[in-house]
Amino acid sequence: MEKLTQQYFKVYSSISPRLASKKAFSVFQKVRMKEIRDRERPFYEKAKHFKVKVQLNAIKQEKIDCYSLGHSSNPLVVLVHGWDSNAGSMAAIADSLVKEGYFTISFNLPGHAFYKSNSTNLVECSTVFQGVMEYLSPRKPEVIISHSFGSAVVAHGLSKMDTPIEKLIFLTNPNKIEDIFTAFKNHIGLSEKAYQHLISHTEGLLNDSIKSLAVEENVKNVSVDQLLLIHDQEDKVLPYQNAKQVADAHPSAALITLENVGHYRMLWNDAVIQKCLQFIRIA
Repeated sequence: MEKLTQQYFKVYSSISPRLASKKAFSVFQKVRMKEIRDRERPFYEKAKHFKVKVQLNAIKQEKIDCYSLGHSSNPLVVLVHGWDSNAGSMAAIADSLVKEGYFTISFNLPGHAFYKSNSTNLVECSTVFQGVMEYLSPRKPEVIISHSFGSAVVAHGLSKMDTPIEKLIFLTNPNKIEDIFTAFKNHIGLSEKAYQHLISHTEGLLNDSIKSLAVEENVKNVSVDQLLLIHDQEDKVLPYQNAKQVADAHPSAALITLENVGHYRMLWNDAVIQKCLQFIRIA
């Protein structure tokens, strides 16, 4: 299948680089995994479900599926899942937080889980994050915990808001979005000319350079007292260097390097969860 995709874009790029770039952009935004896994189902059975309306752009509005666990009078922790995932992927962390006396709110990013669409992007997800945070206002979370792509969503969203956060935890993170674009270009076999059209198209939608999406730059504009990054140095999905770059860019960041916890498995790893809880407990 991968070879067929590469051959398709190789031919398409040579015929019409601009149209090939638009097709590539559509593929880039596609969410592949939408099913709820067996170990995630109990979360949806016990969590309180509510919806938040968010205006994604001038013409598109979405009702965001949100979920709460615990007593609403307890300190609030917001959880943000990653790409090809859903709120239920953060269930083990949410359960542990509730036992510790916290109130958690999670939500499904657009294009994931139960939404009709299976397409989204960082800016759209950032807009949703900001919308949920505004819905919660004037209450703000004491802690935000995000995973993978969700960390880029949180960094970008908070950089656009005047919302001080006490503690922020990134359970793996991307960094420079252009690195992801380059890897995508190589993966599908997009020509250099078509790739440049892809970048131009993306920056046109952003009305800014894709460099503005870099996590290391966005965290500089986030008012956070303490930032914790946890990353497996052998992560097969997001290279460990991403976390190192972000940690080096932020004076309040602490980086915990782990081995053999994986990229997705870490969300269910007791040692990882305990490290999160220890970080949160520290005054």
